[in-house]
Amino acid sequence: MNIPAWFDRSKIRTTLDARPLLSAGEHPLQKVMEECGNLQPGEIYEIITPFPPAPMIEKLAAAGFDNYMETAVDGLFHTYFKR
Repeated sequence: MNIPAWFDRSKIRTTLDARPLLSAGEHPLQKVMEECGNLQPGEIYEIITPFPPAPMIEKLAAAGFDNYMETAVDGLFHTYFKR
């Protein structure tokens, strides 16, 4: 996937490494939905996961958020949401 024109690392306002939550058996979807709801227009939310968070991407896209995902060299997935 090409980097979208709206993506600017300097606009990342919140980063959540979801691995500890997932390891504890928790689902980060509700937390991410709430925190994305607090973004101002143009701000970006980043979540780090060990797998592509497809259901989360679909849910936030349905709520009107743009998204972009990268795979880091360590194999982790960095997903970005923009209001």
